[in-house]
Amino acid sequence: MIAENSKKSCLVTFFVLFLGLSMSQAAIRDVSAYGAVGNGTTDDTTAINRAIAALAPGDTLLFPCGTYLTTSQLLISVSSVTIDGSGCATIHDAGSGTSAVLVIGANETTMPSYGPAVALSATANELATSFTTVSSLGVGPGDYVYIHQGGLDYSTDTPPGHPTNCDASACRGEILKVQSVDENRIEVTTALHDTYDPSVNAAAAEKMLNPLTGITVKNIILEGNQDLLLGFEMNGVVESQVQGVTVRNVQGAAVYSSGSFNLSYSNISVAQAGSASCGDAVNLYVAGNLRVYGMSISQENPGMGTGCLANGAFGLGAYAVANGRFSHVTVDAMGAYGRPFKTTAARWNTFNSLTVKNSASANNGVTLNYYSSHNTFNNCVVTNNGAGTGTGTGNAGINSFGNFNQYNTFNNCWVAGNGNTQFYVSSDDALGLGQDSHVTIHGGTLTGTNDVEPVILIAGSNASVAGANIDGPGEAGLWILSPNACVNNNILTGTFNSGGIVVSDPTTNLGMGNILNGNSSNLGVGECSPPRPCSGN
Repeated sequence: MIAENSKKSCLVTFFVLFLGLSMSQAAIRDVSAYGAVGNGTTDDTTAINRAIAALAPGDTLLFPCGTYLTTSQLLISVSSVTIDGSGCATIHDAGSGTSAVLVIGANETTMPSYGPAVALSATANELATSFTTVSSLGVGPGDYVYIHQGGLDYSTDTPPGHPTNCDASACRGEILKVQSVDENRIEVTTALHDTYDPSVNAAAAEKMLNPLTGITVKNIILEGNQDLLLGFEMNGVVESQVQGVTVRNVQGAAVYSSGSFNLSYSNISVAQAGSASCGDAVNLYVAGNLRVYGMSISQENPGMGTGCLANGAFGLGAYAVANGRFSHVTVDAMGAYGRPFKTTAARWNTFNSLTVKNSASANNGVTLNYYSSHNTFNNCVVTNNGAGTGTGTGNAGINSFGNFNQYNTFNNCWVAGNGNTQFYVSSDDALGLGQDSHVTIHGGTLTGTNDVEPVILIAGSNASVAGANIDGPGEAGLWILSPNACVNNNILTGTFNSGGIVVSDPTTNLGMGNILNGNSSNLGVGECSPPRPCSGN
């Protein structure tokens, strides 16, 4: 017993000494100690780069209160470091060109580094936890992979198009973390959020090379100028967090990330950023398990000037983002002339308390595009987007764009004051595919703005609309152009030129318990329930 206690005591002593050694190695790299002045006029670029060069894992790069003038991009490529702005520091980049104020990991031109693409050997089903490649991917437990594929519709082609190409905005794909490897079979920690088919869509996987991990960026302002393209980038960064950060005054993306897993953003403010051709104000690209809590995008670039600034600003873009959670995100597009919110190949994400408002031009408020499926929107507010009438000119509050956006659900959303149709599941996408289906509207209030377009127009099969308040004016309250809809317990108020509920096929579009308040309906009467989501497309 004495020997055993002595052994435990030695182990404890060793652990304490090891912990103390590790902690003693961590250092605070105060940029002022390396010569940074922070007076807003002295060029602090060289001094800050000296501090960055001294960083080691565990260190903190500290910016005391002040404004640090820089003239070229700051690049950090060390894992397990903290960048702390003390809640009162601003980095103001007075440079120009394609650089950013601050980059963590790879810069935007090189992107994350991946190994060779290896084709899948067989179809990997949606929500499966493993996939198999034709040869070794060279990964082990704890590594990260980018799995991706093309699709059936390519937005700049003419049918039949090129089946294995990607949409102009992004490929279908996501970042996954490896749980285990058995020869060429790779088990992942979460699940696949698409069905990856090598024979039809050229599905393949790539190993992420040398990702940065354990990064914290907090309590700092990053400020560009109208000659600088980008603000803050994190590329090839995993298991990291950004909190209390403001990014402003750039031509393109103020916040840009690519190739991330378990990356979280909280209390983020973005202003004076975004363009159609040079990046959304916030551009989140190729991610798994992304977390966003508290994000405000406002004062977007108005779309005047030359180059990027000649194009209307886009707001928040989520591209090939899977299994993410977004909470309390607001995009105020007042004065801007681009899409305020767009998803491309975004799958199995949850959006809580999303607000999208005040888009000034003929653009939809919320746009779902290219295999954006199984997303859930809870308590969203979509208002005052677009102007004018006619679905072909945009202006819908919410537009599911017709190219395989399926099983998306909207719970208790308030959609009102948008230019024409408040909620549109479309059939007039770029290729005329009209392949959206299984949209669910549950609860909420949708209020029309004119009597030319329906309040809700659904050109996709297997829709479910239940418990919603649908208010006029409108050509119709609810107009369904495809079969197998389930419409229950909705309340219609106001007046509608062609009827409260208008369906193309009363034999398959069924429902009960709707309160019409004097409006007509040709909905088939019968019991129905929303179709259950299934895996695959």
